[in-house]
Amino acid sequence: MAKWMSSKGARNIVLVSRSASVNDKVQDLIDELAVDGTLITVKPCDVSSRESVEKLVKEEMKDLPPVRGVVHGAMVLRDILFERMSLEDFQAVVESKVEGAWNLHDVLSDSPLDFFVALSSVAGTIGNRGQAAYAAANVFLDAFMEYRRSQGLPGTSIDLTAVRDVGYLAEVDSKRQQEVLKNIGTDGMDEAEVLALFAAAITGDLTKSCGGHCITGLELGSTLDHFWAQDAKFSILYEAAKERHGSSGGLANGPSVPLNTQLASAPSKEEALQICYEALAAKLAQVLVISIEDMDPSITVASLGLDSLVAIEIRNWIAREANANVQVLELLSSGSLMALAEIILNKSQA
Repeated sequence: MAKWMSSKGARNIVLVSRSASVNDKVQDLIDELAVDGTLITVKPCDVSSRESVEKLVKEEMKDLPPVRGVVHGAMVLRDILFERMSLEDFQAVVESKVEGAWNLHDVLSDSPLDFFVALSSVAGTIGNRGQAAYAAANVFLDAFMEYRRSQGLPGTSIDLTAVRDVGYLAEVDSKRQQEVLKNIGTDGMDEAEVLALFAAAITGDLTKSCGGHCITGLELGSTLDHFWAQDAKFSILYEAAKERHGSSGGLANGPSVPLNTQLASAPSKEEALQICYEALAAKLAQVLVISIEDMDPSITVASLGLDSLVAIEIRNWIAREANANVQVLELLSSGSLMALAEIILNKSQA
């Protein structure tokens, strides 16, 4: 983004982080853009602290030209189940985005900004297993940019899906990359796409085209099996995808009749239990990428090696498809697949 801004004439860019460390990559950027006449300055600042932001603006940057634009891209991640999340866990994740946005907004209230771009996440729109606090923080950013626009101030929120080739995802191992992409249910996007959206945010094109709130990554393939696909708020996308891919292709990985409807219309509890087991086995096979033929009613849930994120996906599927509230710990300790199916059935009929 710094390179793009430099190419468009920016001559003073301040990079902010809590440590203000300059590694080889940052130094290379400083040296490269200096040739083009752009001064890159690295300053320490904890944006979640009002005092730190005031010191940055009023002391650390006093010899620089007035601030004309802000890109708020702070991020803190913690993988933790919601039911195990402490208040400290929640605050550690949300502070940089939430308090950071407020502090930048307040401290720069007298600065005539040309743009204020928040790098949000599609996780705030679709959710993200094990990242409830992160999703909440991004929902706030989207709403806060709407608040700024309501005050006649510049404010654009870009809900990015996973970015494959730069940033956090590019620096983790391939297994973690695939896990993140699978959790969000997307192939991700690349740097060029991010920069195109960034350019549109700064020029105001995103405000004209989507009201200043751009959501990326909501793409449904022919299987329609993303965990968020049948959420009611995505019904238009879901129906459009079914029509585009054809009803048979769109429902290839699931029954055409919702599971809860099938259970309610089953002539006996025994048949309902079998229907519930078959749907559960098919879902587990799909999520774990194993053959349905390898599933058996006597197989224990523990033997399948479900990690916490997969367990959350199964729990959410159970809630959505069977209208049954099964906790993650209950799911993992339920015994055999048939025993879990019975738990689901009993709770669905409760």
